[in-house]
Amino acid sequence: MACRRWDSSRIGPARYFPLLTDHRRPPAQGAWHQGSAWRWVRSINRTCRSRTVSLIDDLLRKTSRTFALSIPLLPDSLQHSVSVAYLLFRIADTIEDELPCSIEDRRRALQTISNRFEEDPRIMREVLGRLEFDPQAIQNDGYSELLDCTSILIEAYEMLDTRERSPIELHLVRTCRGMAHYLGRDLSDGSVEDLKEYCYIVAGIVGEMLTDLFVAHNEHLAPMLDALRTDSTAFGEGLQLINIIRDSADDVHAGRCYLPRTLDRASLIGIARVNLSGAESYILNLQNGESDIGIVRFNALNLALAQATIDAVEAGGPGAKLTRSQVEDIFTIISKSSAPLKTA
Repeated sequence: MACRRWDSSRIGPARYFPLLTDHRRPPAQGAWHQGSAWRWVRSINRTCRSRTVSLIDDLLRKTSRTFALSIPLLPDSLQHSVSVAYLLFRIADTIEDELPCSIEDRRRALQTISNRFEEDPRIMREVLGRLEFDPQAIQNDGYSELLDCTSILIEAYEMLDTRERSPIELHLVRTCRGMAHYLGRDLSDGSVEDLKEYCYIVAGIVGEMLTDLFVAHNEHLAPMLDALRTDSTAFGEGLQLINIIRDSADDVHAGRCYLPRTLDRASLIGIARVNLSGAESYILNLQNGESDIGIVRFNALNLALAQATIDAVEAGGPGAKLTRSQVEDIFTIISKSSAPLKTA
Protein backbone atom coordinates (compact mmCIF):
# COMPACT_ATOMS: atom_id res chain seq x y z
CA MET A 1 0.00 0.00 0.00
CA ALA A 2 1.37 3.39 -0.95
CA CYS A 3 2.25 5.75 1.84
CA ARG A 4 0.25 8.91 2.22
CA ARG A 5 0.82 11.99 4.28
CA TRP A 6 -0.69 11.68 7.73
CA ASP A 7 -3.34 14.39 7.97
CA SER A 8 -3.09 15.79 11.49
CA SER A 9 -5.97 18.17 10.81
CA ARG A 10 -8.49 15.40 10.18
CA ILE A 11 -8.97 14.93 13.88
CA GLY A 12 -10.58 17.74 15.79
CA PRO A 13 -12.93 18.49 18.67
CA ALA A 14 -15.97 17.46 16.63
CA ARG A 15 -14.93 13.81 16.72
CA TYR A 16 -13.98 13.56 20.36
CA PHE A 17 -16.32 16.19 21.77
CA PRO A 18 -19.47 15.72 19.64
CA LEU A 19 -21.71 17.41 22.20
CA LEU A 20 -19.65 20.58 22.38
CA THR A 21 -21.88 22.29 19.81
CA ASP A 22 -24.77 21.99 22.27
CA HIS A 23 -22.90 24.36 24.60
CA ARG A 24 -22.11 26.98 21.98
CA ARG A 25 -25.63 28.41 22.07
CA PRO A 26 -25.35 31.90 23.62
CA PRO A 27 -27.24 32.82 26.78
CA ALA A 28 -30.75 34.17 26.56
CA GLN A 29 -31.09 37.77 25.45
CA GLY A 30 -30.51 40.21 28.30
CA ALA A 31 -28.66 37.68 30.43
CA TRP A 32 -25.28 39.26 29.67
CA HIS A 33 -25.92 41.91 32.30
CA GLN A 34 -26.72 39.36 34.99
CA GLY A 35 -23.50 37.36 35.03
CA SER A 36 -24.95 34.52 32.98
CA ALA A 37 -22.41 35.04 30.22
CA TRP A 38 -19.52 34.22 32.52
CA ARG A 39 -21.35 31.23 33.94
CA TRP A 40 -21.93 30.04 30.37
CA VAL A 41 -18.23 30.42 29.51
CA ARG A 42 -17.17 28.64 32.69
CA SER A 43 -19.61 25.84 31.89
CA ILE A 44 -18.03 25.41 28.45
CA ASN A 45 -14.54 25.34 29.98
CA ARG A 46 -15.55 22.76 32.58
CA THR A 47 -17.17 20.61 29.89
CA CYS A 48 -14.09 20.78 27.66
CA ARG A 49 -11.70 20.03 30.53
CA SER A 50 -13.82 17.10 31.68
CA ARG A 51 -13.94 15.59 28.21
CA THR A 52 -10.22 16.14 27.69
CA VAL A 53 -9.47 14.30 30.93
CA SER A 54 -11.81 11.48 29.88
CA LEU A 55 -10.10 11.23 26.50
CA ILE A 56 -6.66 11.14 28.11
CA ASP A 57 -7.79 8.41 30.50
CA ASP A 58 -9.11 6.42 27.54
CA LEU A 59 -5.83 6.81 25.63
CA LEU A 60 -3.93 5.70 28.70
CA ARG A 61 -5.94 2.47 28.90
CA LYS A 62 -5.34 1.80 25.20
CA THR A 63 -1.58 2.42 25.25
CA SER A 64 -0.36 1.10 28.61
CA ARG A 65 -2.01 -1.50 30.79
CA THR A 66 0.54 -0.98 33.58
CA PHE A 67 0.31 2.80 33.86
CA ALA A 68 -3.44 2.70 33.38
CA LEU A 69 -3.48 0.73 36.64
CA SER A 70 -0.84 2.66 38.58
CA ILE A 71 -1.59 6.31 37.69
CA PRO A 72 -5.04 6.28 39.38
CA LEU A 73 -3.23 5.45 42.63
CA LEU A 74 -1.50 8.85 42.53
CA PRO A 75 -2.94 11.88 44.35
CA ASP A 76 -5.61 13.64 42.31
CA SER A 77 -3.31 16.63 41.85
CA LEU A 78 -0.74 14.47 40.02
CA GLN A 79 -2.84 12.08 37.96
CA HIS A 80 -3.52 14.42 35.05
CA SER A 81 0.02 15.79 34.65
CA VAL A 82 1.59 12.31 34.86
CA SER A 83 -0.93 10.99 32.31
CA VAL A 84 -0.17 13.83 29.89
CA ALA A 85 3.57 13.32 30.39
CA TYR A 86 3.34 9.57 29.81
CA LEU A 87 1.36 10.02 26.58
CA LEU A 88 3.82 12.61 25.22
CA PHE A 89 6.67 10.18 25.85
CA ARG A 90 4.56 7.44 24.25
CA ILE A 91 4.24 9.54 21.09
CA ALA A 92 8.03 9.81 20.95
CA ASP A 93 8.31 6.06 21.50
CA THR A 94 5.77 5.43 18.74
CA ILE A 95 7.79 7.56 16.33
CA GLU A 96 10.89 5.59 17.25
CA ASP A 97 9.46 2.07 17.07
CA GLU A 98 6.08 1.94 15.37
CA LEU A 99 5.79 4.37 12.45
CA PRO A 100 5.90 2.56 9.09
CA CYS A 101 8.30 4.99 7.42
CA SER A 102 12.04 5.20 6.91
CA ILE A 103 14.57 5.30 9.73
CA GLU A 104 15.89 8.60 8.41
CA ASP A 105 12.42 10.19 8.44
CA ARG A 106 11.83 9.02 12.01
CA ARG A 107 15.25 10.21 13.12
CA ARG A 108 14.65 13.62 11.56
CA ALA A 109 11.25 13.84 13.27
CA LEU A 110 12.75 13.10 16.69
CA GLN A 111 15.58 15.58 16.12
CA THR A 112 13.12 18.30 15.12
CA ILE A 113 11.02 17.72 18.24
CA SER A 114 14.10 17.80 20.47
CA ASN A 115 15.31 21.03 18.85
CA ARG A 116 12.04 22.95 18.78
CA PHE A 117 9.64 21.58 21.42
CA GLU A 118 10.83 24.10 24.00
CA GLU A 119 9.90 27.09 21.83
CA ASP A 120 6.70 25.59 20.41
CA PRO A 121 5.25 22.27 21.67
CA ARG A 122 2.94 22.18 18.64
CA ILE A 123 5.96 21.18 16.57
CA MET A 124 5.10 17.61 17.57
CA ARG A 125 1.89 17.77 15.57
CA GLU A 126 3.60 19.55 12.67
CA VAL A 127 6.31 16.88 12.50
CA LEU A 128 3.73 14.10 12.37
CA GLY A 129 1.83 16.01 9.69
CA ARG A 130 4.91 16.08 7.46
CA LEU A 131 5.57 12.34 7.68
CA GLU A 132 4.22 10.03 5.00
CA PHE A 133 2.93 6.68 6.20
CA ASP A 134 -0.16 4.52 6.24
CA PRO A 135 -1.82 4.91 9.68
CA GLN A 136 -3.48 1.52 9.27
CA ALA A 137 -0.03 -0.09 9.15
CA ILE A 138 0.56 0.80 12.81
CA GLN A 139 0.08 -2.50 14.64
CA ASN A 140 -1.36 -1.04 17.84
CA ASP A 141 -4.69 0.74 17.34
CA GLY A 142 -4.17 2.64 20.59
CA TYR A 143 -0.92 4.15 19.29
CA SER A 144 -2.62 5.17 16.06
CA GLU A 145 -5.44 6.86 17.98
CA LEU A 146 -2.87 8.57 20.21
CA LEU A 147 -1.23 10.14 17.15
CA ASP A 148 -4.66 11.31 16.00
CA CYS A 149 -5.09 13.09 19.33
CA THR A 150 -1.71 14.83 19.37
CA SER A 151 -3.23 18.31 19.10
CA ILE A 152 -5.58 17.75 22.02
CA LEU A 153 -2.74 16.31 24.08
CA ILE A 154 -0.50 19.30 23.35
CA GLU A 155 -3.30 21.64 24.40
CA ALA A 156 -3.64 19.69 27.66
CA TYR A 157 0.12 19.99 28.19
CA GLU A 158 0.04 23.75 27.62
CA MET A 159 -2.68 24.07 30.27
CA LEU A 160 -0.49 22.49 32.95
CA ASP A 161 1.16 24.56 35.64
CA THR A 162 4.71 25.77 34.90
CA ARG A 163 6.16 23.54 37.64
CA GLU A 164 4.67 20.58 35.76
CA ARG A 165 5.50 21.64 32.21
CA SER A 166 9.15 22.42 32.94
CA PRO A 167 10.31 18.89 33.89
CA ILE A 168 8.16 17.30 31.18
CA GLU A 169 9.68 19.58 28.54
CA LEU A 170 13.25 19.15 29.78
CA HIS A 171 13.17 15.37 29.89
CA LEU A 172 11.06 14.83 26.76
CA VAL A 173 13.60 16.82 24.74
CA ARG A 174 16.45 14.74 26.19
CA THR A 175 14.66 11.49 25.39
CA CYS A 176 13.87 12.48 21.79
CA ARG A 177 17.49 13.49 21.24
CA GLY A 178 18.74 10.17 22.61
CA MET A 179 16.21 8.15 20.62
CA ALA A 180 17.34 9.87 17.43
CA HIS A 181 20.93 8.91 18.25
CA TYR A 182 20.12 5.22 18.79
CA LEU A 183 17.45 4.82 16.10
CA GLY A 184 18.38 2.06 13.66
CA ARG A 185 21.38 0.84 15.63
CA ASP A 186 21.71 -2.91 16.10
CA LEU A 187 22.58 -3.31 19.76
CA SER A 188 23.21 -7.03 19.35
CA ASP A 189 26.80 -6.12 18.48
CA GLY A 190 26.99 -3.55 21.26
CA SER A 191 28.19 -3.69 24.83
CA VAL A 192 26.41 -3.87 28.16
CA GLU A 193 27.05 -0.15 28.50
CA ASP A 194 25.27 0.49 25.18
CA LEU A 195 22.25 -1.43 26.47
CA LYS A 196 22.26 0.47 29.76
CA GLU A 197 22.57 3.80 27.95
CA TYR A 198 19.63 2.95 25.69
CA CYS A 199 17.50 1.90 28.68
CA TYR A 200 18.43 5.17 30.37
CA ILE A 201 17.36 7.22 27.36
CA VAL A 202 13.96 5.62 26.93
CA ALA A 203 13.08 4.92 30.58
CA GLY A 204 15.68 6.18 33.06
CA ILE A 205 14.96 9.74 31.98
CA VAL A 206 11.25 9.08 32.52
CA GLY A 207 12.10 8.13 36.11
CA GLU A 208 13.91 11.44 36.56
CA MET A 209 10.96 13.33 35.10
CA LEU A 210 8.49 11.60 37.41
CA THR A 211 10.74 12.33 40.38
CA ASP A 212 10.80 16.02 39.52
CA LEU A 213 6.99 16.01 39.34
CA PHE A 214 6.72 14.21 42.68
CA VAL A 215 9.03 16.72 44.37
CA ALA A 216 7.15 19.64 42.80
CA HIS A 217 3.99 18.37 44.51
CA ASN A 218 5.75 17.30 47.74
CA GLU A 219 8.25 20.05 48.46
CA HIS A 220 9.36 18.43 51.72
CA LEU A 221 11.00 15.76 49.52
CA ALA A 222 13.38 18.36 48.04
CA PRO A 223 16.29 17.52 50.41
CA MET A 224 16.15 13.94 49.10
CA LEU A 225 16.05 14.92 45.42
CA ASP A 226 19.59 13.81 44.49
CA ALA A 227 19.16 10.39 46.09
CA LEU A 228 15.73 9.96 44.54
CA ARG A 229 17.02 10.86 41.09
CA THR A 230 19.85 8.34 41.32
CA ASP A 231 17.51 5.52 42.30
CA SER A 232 14.84 6.63 39.83
CA THR A 233 17.30 6.10 37.00
CA ALA A 234 17.91 2.50 38.09
CA PHE A 235 14.14 2.06 38.53
CA GLY A 236 13.36 3.17 34.98
CA GLU A 237 16.25 1.23 33.45
CA GLY A 238 15.15 -1.92 35.25
CA LEU A 239 11.56 -1.65 34.00
CA GLN A 240 12.77 -1.10 30.45
CA LEU A 241 15.25 -3.97 30.53
CA ILE A 242 12.56 -6.34 31.79
CA ASN A 243 10.30 -5.26 28.91
CA ILE A 244 13.13 -5.82 26.42
CA ILE A 245 13.91 -9.29 27.77
CA ARG A 246 10.23 -10.25 27.80
CA ASP A 247 9.62 -8.94 24.26
CA SER A 248 12.96 -10.02 22.76
CA ALA A 249 11.45 -12.69 20.50
CA ASP A 250 8.85 -10.26 19.11
CA ASP A 251 11.54 -7.62 18.58
CA VAL A 252 13.67 -10.01 16.53
CA HIS A 253 10.63 -10.88 14.42
CA ALA A 254 10.10 -7.14 13.83
CA GLY A 255 13.73 -6.68 12.81
CA ARG A 256 14.93 -5.09 16.05
CA CYS A 257 17.48 -6.32 18.54
CA TYR A 258 18.44 -4.56 21.76
CA LEU A 259 20.28 -7.34 23.60
CA PRO A 260 24.05 -7.88 23.19
CA ARG A 261 24.97 -11.33 21.91
CA THR A 262 27.70 -11.50 24.54
CA LEU A 263 25.14 -11.75 27.36
CA ASP A 264 22.95 -14.75 28.07
CA ARG A 265 19.46 -14.44 29.50
CA ALA A 266 20.56 -15.24 33.05
CA SER A 267 23.08 -12.38 32.99
CA LEU A 268 20.47 -9.97 31.65
CA ILE A 269 17.98 -11.00 34.32
CA GLY A 270 20.70 -10.46 36.93
CA ILE A 271 21.26 -6.90 35.69
CA ALA A 272 17.52 -6.25 35.80
CA ARG A 273 17.29 -7.48 39.39
CA VAL A 274 20.14 -5.20 40.44
CA ASN A 275 18.23 -2.27 38.95
CA LEU A 276 15.10 -3.31 40.81
CA SER A 277 17.03 -3.15 44.07
CA GLY A 278 17.52 0.53 43.25
CA ALA A 279 13.77 0.76 42.77
CA GLU A 280 13.25 -0.65 46.26
CA SER A 281 15.61 1.98 47.67
CA TYR A 282 13.66 4.66 45.80
CA ILE A 283 10.36 3.58 47.30
CA LEU A 284 11.79 3.27 50.81
CA ASN A 285 13.13 6.82 50.53
CA LEU A 286 9.67 8.00 49.53
CA GLN A 287 8.11 6.18 52.47
CA ASN A 288 10.70 7.42 54.95
CA GLY A 289 10.35 10.94 53.57
CA GLU A 290 6.62 10.81 54.33
CA SER A 291 5.65 11.16 50.70
CA ASP A 292 1.98 11.06 49.82
CA ILE A 293 0.86 7.43 50.07
CA GLY A 294 -0.51 7.61 46.53
CA ILE A 295 2.98 8.29 45.15
CA VAL A 296 4.37 5.38 47.16
CA ARG A 297 1.65 3.03 45.93
CA PHE A 298 2.11 4.14 42.31
CA ASN A 299 5.79 3.22 42.41
CA ALA A 300 5.28 0.09 44.51
CA LEU A 301 2.76 -1.28 42.02
CA ASN A 302 5.12 -0.70 39.08
CA LEU A 303 7.89 -2.44 41.02
CA ALA A 304 5.74 -5.39 42.10
CA LEU A 305 4.51 -5.99 38.54
CA ALA A 306 8.09 -5.79 37.25
CA GLN A 307 9.33 -8.28 39.85
CA ALA A 308 6.53 -10.71 39.03
CA THR A 309 7.19 -10.32 35.30
CA ILE A 310 10.91 -11.03 35.55
CA ASP A 311 10.12 -14.09 37.68
CA ALA A 312 7.74 -15.28 34.94
CA VAL A 313 10.30 -14.66 32.19
CA GLU A 314 13.01 -16.43 34.17
CA ALA A 315 10.74 -19.45 34.51
CA GLY A 316 9.05 -19.44 31.11
CA GLY A 317 11.36 -17.54 28.79
CA PRO A 318 10.68 -14.52 26.53
CA GLY A 319 7.01 -13.87 25.94
CA ALA A 320 5.93 -15.02 29.40
CA LYS A 321 3.31 -12.69 30.84
CA LEU A 322 1.32 -12.34 34.02
CA THR A 323 -2.24 -13.56 34.06
CA ARG A 324 -5.07 -11.14 34.73
CA SER A 325 -5.71 -12.72 38.12
CA GLN A 326 -2.05 -12.31 39.09
CA VAL A 327 -2.17 -8.62 38.17
CA GLU A 328 -5.43 -8.14 40.06
CA ASP A 329 -4.02 -9.81 43.18
CA ILE A 330 -0.90 -7.61 43.11
CA PHE A 331 -3.00 -4.48 42.56
CA THR A 332 -5.33 -5.32 45.44
CA ILE A 333 -2.45 -5.81 47.88
CA ILE A 334 -0.58 -2.64 46.89
CA SER A 335 -3.61 -0.37 46.63
CA LYS A 336 -4.71 -1.17 50.19
CA SER A 337 -1.32 -1.09 51.89
CA SER A 338 -0.24 1.82 54.07
CA ALA A 339 3.41 0.76 53.66
CA PRO A 340 3.70 -1.18 50.37
CA LEU A 341 7.40 -1.82 50.85
CA LYS A 342 8.36 -3.27 54.21
CA THR A 343 11.65 -2.32 55.82
CA ALA A 344 13.94 -5.06 57.06
